[in-house]
Amino acid sequence: MNKYGILREKKGNSLIEFPDHYVIIDIETTGFSPKNCEIIEIGAVKVRNDKITSVFQMLIKPKNPISSYITNLTGITNNMLTDANPIAEVLDAFVSFIGDNILIGHKVNSDVNFLYDHCKITIGHDLTNDFIDIIDLFRERQRSVLNHQLTSLCEKCAIQNTNAHRALSDCLVSNNLFQSLKYHDGSIACVEELDTLILASEFKHKHSPYKKKCQNMSASMERFARISV
Repeated sequence: MNKYGILREKKGNSLIEFPDHYVIIDIETTGFSPKNCEIIEIGAVKVRNDKITSVFQMLIKPKNPISSYITNLTGITNNMLTDANPIAEVLDAFVSFIGDNILIGHKVNSDVNFLYDHCKITIGHDLTNDFIDIIDLFRERQRSVLNHQLTSLCEKCAIQNTNAHRALSDCLVSNNLFQSLKYHDGSIACVEELDTLILASEFKHKHSPYKKKCQNMSASMERFARISV
């Protein structure tokens, strides 16, 4: 049992692999403690044969107002969360989206712990998915970096993140890092058109700052719209 009173006996295994099918995940929270802090956003990117097939992004209405520090860090405001879905609905949708896929992310063990505890308490679900931390893959490839923050890893691989500390954007750049490590040993960029994907994913959110920009997007980009289950 961990110090927060949750026994993660069914938690998946940490792997060092480069699978072709997986789901990238990222969450935004109000702090570092799964016991005392809340999840306010979940993002996920489903990949099949190294191609993005669908994305998931949902804000979560917290029980308590978020601090100005979190707003300054993420750009998420209390106003944006006023009409967000409750955590039980979002976790149900998230669990359905990821299925039994391997989860990949930057410092993903922390995200998995948060999600495991909240899934267990809120919807009675054991998060059993195996997971892969991109930092471990960097170490496996013996890539030297000054630190292992997501920003530093992106700079090392010449990958841009135009909307850092938002869950979907961080998922997309994490996927680029993974692909760069998988096929290029982290030495060259594998850059997606992040702005277009992020705009499309937030198209339907009533508080999205990107809504006006999205109104003229072509129908072909709708496949990247936010998954709503």
